[in-house]
Amino acid sequence: MTEAGRKEVIFVFDDNADMRTLIRLHLERAGYEVRVFEDAVEGGRAMLESPPDLLISDYNMPYLDGLKFLGAMRTDPRVARVPVIMLTSSTDAHVEMRAADAGAALFLTKPLRRDDLIQAVERVLSKKRVGGLLPGGG
Repeated sequence: MTEAGRKEVIFVFDDNADMRTLIRLHLERAGYEVRVFEDAVEGGRAMLESPPDLLISDYNMPYLDGLKFLGAMRTDPRVARVPVIMLTSSTDAHVEMRAADAGAALFLTKPLRRDDLIQAVERVLSKKRVGGLLPGGG
Protein backbone atom coordinates (compact mmCIF):
# COMPACT_ATOMS: atom_id res chain seq x y z
CA MET A 1 0.00 0.00 0.00
CA THR A 2 1.08 3.52 -0.64
CA GLU A 3 1.15 6.17 2.04
CA ALA A 4 -2.26 7.43 0.90
CA GLY A 5 -3.71 3.95 1.47
CA ARG A 6 -4.04 3.26 -2.26
CA LYS A 7 -3.17 -0.23 -3.38
CA GLU A 8 -0.11 -0.28 -5.58
CA VAL A 9 -0.94 -1.27 -9.14
CA ILE A 10 1.07 -3.94 -10.90
CA PHE A 11 0.73 -4.80 -14.58
CA VAL A 12 1.69 -8.30 -15.72
CA PHE A 13 2.53 -9.08 -19.36
CA ASP A 14 2.76 -12.79 -20.16
CA ASP A 15 1.46 -14.79 -23.11
CA ASN A 16 0.88 -17.84 -20.90
CA ALA A 17 -2.61 -17.71 -19.36
CA ASP A 18 -1.70 -20.02 -16.47
CA MET A 19 1.32 -17.88 -15.57
CA ARG A 20 -0.78 -14.69 -15.68
CA THR A 21 -3.36 -16.25 -13.38
CA LEU A 22 -0.76 -17.57 -10.95
CA ILE A 23 1.07 -14.25 -10.69
CA ARG A 24 -2.21 -12.32 -10.35
CA LEU A 25 -3.42 -14.58 -7.52
CA HIS A 26 -0.13 -14.36 -5.61
CA LEU A 27 0.02 -10.58 -5.91
CA GLU A 28 -3.64 -9.97 -5.08
CA ARG A 29 -3.29 -12.12 -1.96
CA ALA A 30 -0.31 -9.95 -1.02
CA GLY A 31 -2.50 -6.84 -1.25
CA TYR A 32 -1.73 -5.45 -4.70
CA GLU A 33 -4.08 -4.40 -7.46
CA VAL A 34 -3.14 -6.42 -10.53
CA ARG A 35 -3.99 -6.08 -14.21
CA VAL A 36 -2.88 -8.83 -16.58
CA PHE A 37 -2.26 -8.65 -20.32
CA GLU A 38 -1.56 -11.32 -22.90
CA ASP A 39 1.10 -9.30 -24.67
CA ALA A 40 3.09 -6.07 -24.57
CA VAL A 41 1.04 -4.45 -27.32
CA GLU A 42 -2.21 -4.67 -25.35
CA GLY A 43 -0.48 -3.93 -22.05
CA GLY A 44 1.54 -1.06 -23.48
CA ARG A 45 -1.63 0.74 -24.54
CA ALA A 46 -3.03 0.38 -21.02
CA MET A 47 0.25 1.64 -19.51
CA LEU A 48 0.08 4.83 -21.55
CA GLU A 49 -3.46 5.47 -20.30
CA SER A 50 -2.68 4.75 -16.66
CA PRO A 51 0.93 3.89 -15.72
CA PRO A 52 1.25 1.22 -13.03
CA ASP A 53 3.56 1.31 -10.01
CA LEU A 54 5.40 -1.76 -11.36
CA LEU A 55 5.50 -3.88 -14.50
CA ILE A 56 6.25 -7.59 -14.48
CA SER A 57 6.93 -8.71 -18.04
CA ASP A 58 7.77 -11.98 -19.67
CA TYR A 59 10.94 -11.83 -21.75
CA ASN A 60 9.62 -13.99 -24.61
CA MET A 61 6.24 -12.97 -26.03
CA PRO A 62 4.74 -12.82 -29.51
CA TYR A 63 4.42 -9.52 -31.44
CA LEU A 64 6.66 -7.49 -29.13
CA ASP A 65 8.93 -9.25 -26.64
CA GLY A 66 9.60 -7.91 -23.17
CA LEU A 67 13.07 -6.67 -24.02
CA LYS A 68 11.95 -4.66 -27.06
CA PHE A 69 9.01 -3.29 -25.08
CA LEU A 70 11.31 -2.25 -22.26
CA GLY A 71 13.56 -0.40 -24.71
CA ALA A 72 10.60 1.45 -26.21
CA MET A 73 9.14 2.15 -22.78
CA ARG A 74 12.32 3.87 -21.58
CA THR A 75 12.00 6.43 -24.39
CA ASP A 76 8.50 7.58 -23.37
CA PRO A 77 8.41 10.01 -20.43
CA ARG A 78 4.91 8.82 -19.44
CA VAL A 79 6.21 5.37 -18.48
CA ALA A 80 10.01 5.65 -18.50
CA ARG A 81 10.30 5.54 -14.70
CA VAL A 82 8.03 2.54 -14.13
CA PRO A 83 10.24 -0.20 -12.67
CA VAL A 84 10.26 -3.54 -14.46
CA ILE A 85 10.79 -7.08 -13.25
CA MET A 86 11.62 -9.31 -16.22
CA LEU A 87 10.60 -12.99 -16.26
CA THR A 88 11.96 -15.80 -18.38
CA SER A 89 12.23 -19.55 -18.49
CA SER A 90 15.72 -19.21 -19.97
CA THR A 91 18.75 -19.85 -17.83
CA ASP A 92 21.04 -18.07 -20.29
CA ALA A 93 23.11 -15.42 -18.46
CA HIS A 94 23.15 -13.29 -21.62
CA VAL A 95 19.37 -12.94 -21.41
CA GLU A 96 19.65 -11.55 -17.89
CA MET A 97 22.44 -9.16 -18.93
CA ARG A 98 20.39 -7.86 -21.89
CA ALA A 99 17.40 -7.27 -19.62
CA ALA A 100 19.53 -5.40 -17.07
CA ASP A 101 21.16 -3.32 -19.83
CA ALA A 102 17.71 -2.40 -21.13
CA GLY A 103 16.67 -1.16 -17.70
CA ALA A 104 15.05 -4.06 -15.86
CA ALA A 105 15.21 -3.57 -12.10
CA LEU A 106 15.21 -7.32 -11.39
CA PHE A 107 15.17 -10.58 -13.27
CA LEU A 108 13.29 -13.73 -12.20
CA THR A 109 13.48 -17.19 -13.72
CA LYS A 110 10.43 -19.39 -14.20
CA PRO A 111 9.08 -21.45 -12.63
CA LEU A 112 8.37 -18.83 -10.00
CA ARG A 113 8.13 -19.50 -6.32
CA ARG A 114 5.53 -17.36 -4.56
CA ASP A 115 7.97 -16.12 -1.92
CA ASP A 116 10.58 -15.14 -4.53
CA LEU A 117 7.96 -13.21 -6.49
CA ILE A 118 6.62 -11.31 -3.45
CA GLN A 119 10.14 -10.52 -2.19
CA ALA A 120 11.17 -9.21 -5.62
CA VAL A 121 8.06 -7.04 -5.88
CA GLU A 122 8.54 -5.65 -2.37
CA ARG A 123 12.21 -4.96 -3.01
CA VAL A 124 11.54 -3.01 -6.19
CA LEU A 125 8.52 -1.12 -4.83
CA SER A 126 10.25 -0.21 -1.57
CA LYS A 127 13.10 1.37 -3.57
CA LYS A 128 10.55 3.20 -5.70
CA ARG A 129 8.69 4.47 -2.60
CA VAL A 130 11.82 6.17 -1.31
CA GLY A 131 12.73 7.45 -4.75
CA GLY A 132 15.84 5.34 -5.05
CA LEU A 133 14.98 3.33 -8.13
CA LEU A 134 15.97 4.50 -11.55
CA PRO A 135 15.67 2.59 -14.79
CA GLY A 136 18.42 0.00 -14.94
CA GLY A 137 18.08 -1.00 -11.29
CA GLY A 138 19.97 2.02 -9.89
